[in-house]
Amino acid sequence: MMTFLLTQRQKTHQTNRRNRINNAQEPPGLVVLRAFLFFFSCLLFPLSLFAQPESASKNALDQHASPYLAMHGQDPVNWQPWQPSVLKTAQQNNQLIFLSSGYFSCHWCHVMQQENYQDTTVATYLNQHFLSVKIDRELSPDIDQYLIQFAQKAAGHAGWPQHVILTPDGLPFFAFVYQPKAQLLTTLKRVVALWKSSPDQVRQAALKAISKPDPVQTQPLRLTQHDFIQRFNQQLSYQADELSGGLKASNKFPNAAILQTAFDQKNRPDMISDWLQLTLDQMQSQHLFDHVNGGFYRYTIDPEWQTPHFEKMLYTQALLAKLYYQAGNEWQRKDYIETARQTLKYAETHLWNPKTQLFRGSQSAIDQNNIEGGNYLLTKEALKKKLPPDAYEQVRTEWQLDQPAPYDAGWHPKPTRQFWPIIQARLQSHPDTIPTDTKSILGWNGLMLSTYVTAYQSDPTHSKQIKQKAQRLAQRLVQAFQADPPRAFSLENKPMGKANIQDYAFVLQGLKDWQAMTKQRSIQTTLLKLQQQAETIFLSSQGWHYSDAPPLPGQHGIWAMEDDALPSPTAILDCGNSAHLAHSQNELQRYPLAYASYATAWNCHSLTERTD
Repeated sequence: MMTFLLTQRQKTHQTNRRNRINNAQEPPGLVVLRAFLFFFSCLLFPLSLFAQPESASKNALDQHASPYLAMHGQDPVNWQPWQPSVLKTAQQNNQLIFLSSGYFSCHWCHVMQQENYQDTTVATYLNQHFLSVKIDRELSPDIDQYLIQFAQKAAGHAGWPQHVILTPDGLPFFAFVYQPKAQLLTTLKRVVALWKSSPDQVRQAALKAISKPDPVQTQPLRLTQHDFIQRFNQQLSYQADELSGGLKASNKFPNAAILQTAFDQKNRPDMISDWLQLTLDQMQSQHLFDHVNGGFYRYTIDPEWQTPHFEKMLYTQALLAKLYYQAGNEWQRKDYIETARQTLKYAETHLWNPKTQLFRGSQSAIDQNNIEGGNYLLTKEALKKKLPPDAYEQVRTEWQLDQPAPYDAGWHPKPTRQFWPIIQARLQSHPDTIPTDTKSILGWNGLMLSTYVTAYQSDPTHSKQIKQKAQRLAQRLVQAFQADPPRAFSLENKPMGKANIQDYAFVLQGLKDWQAMTKQRSIQTTLLKLQQQAETIFLSSQGWHYSDAPPLPGQHGIWAMEDDALPSPTAILDCGNSAHLAHSQNELQRYPLAYASYATAWNCHSLTERTD
């Protein structure tokens, strides 16, 4: 496969989903495809550009309800949103499809736009040779997941912005992530030259690379919950970083599903308990946490939790606040409870949208001036201006302001031994100053509902207010799922897209938790309806699908979806279903860390009586 080496900084910012992907069994066609494209990429030289740069103008994404798509609306690239007619148009014109996936709070997505998509030379070449399609990965996770999986197997890495080039028939055959302008143009020219010289070979190799699922074999469920947890603990003991917390890696993600499964064990080994508390301590005390405004960043780009990637996601706040409430209760740790409170307060202050009665999705890693971390980093001059003299002297000493700043934009605040309440109050950012993805995703709000239920049970001093907020959110989610639920609502409360399997699963779980807390039997009908609709819409003889109509060839069902930053939706929907667990037991047994959410699938509360 024609791939290009990333710089170390670029590699650091890629999403590492699973180490085992490099050793995975590849379809024979994919091996042929990689060798075929590599051979031709070495032989072909870049083509010269003949078309003149065209002036910037609006495209089909202008004024889109998705902030991520809308920000590309005035690129000189003739972007199209994904729709069924894309394949028809590409086939009629025999055009390659340039499919680009990203999201609003992604730093490198903004860099890619500024360096490439707003450049008329790049835009001219894309417009001349490709049908260019831009998707918001949060609105189209089914397509994005397919692209990521292909990129991991074909190129060995994946991340955002993710680019995959498709044949006019929609067959993927080349993948890459962020590339600077010169490199991108070289890549595009080589791909075009390859397509012009050998289109039939590309099609044949791409077609062979699409792996078809093995026929479903009926088998009894042999893997027990006890066996799964034992294997989970064993793998975790190999992967756990016992010095810094989290998993061993060059960067550190919260891995909420793994942390939750480690915590939920009734007879947790001492080693797991020690590691879990170390991880929670590190995440809340170091720079994964925003000590000024509250809330957790998505991850850090170093193994010691020191250098955050500054985007903040709603689901991160929901999953980690829930865990800190639970851990604070079990270990009587007031600091954990306080971290959970600050995380919820951040979400309520920065992400709540009164118009939708839902939480918005995320806040960007860059500020309004396109500076990474600019909303959270402060220069020496800014600190001196904002703080009283005694507080500034405290900061100057503890943060070593007389030394060079650790970031181009300044220092990232951390609590001081004195004057911290004053310092924190003076340094807080107003929510309106931070670029925010304004769409409210139903599934992520379902996760927040589960968190409110845990907060109510764990924080009696604020239980009345928490219950009121939870009830408001539960009622809104029930209302949203009355008929043809969307994936999200826009800033102005307009529906966006169609709800996918994540939305059904996470809202179902949130409402189940709400019912268990309030004992409201009236919601039982809604729960049964959601479960039945999910099975009707997303379940086939091949397994579960992300959406009701997979748009690309090669998108097959899967019985067990892995955890990533979000818990597996199929682990929720397969609750108590031994037949479904049997279909996926080999994967669960071999890679329990990747399927941590399944730990409760054996004995969870099932909504319906099952005979399988």
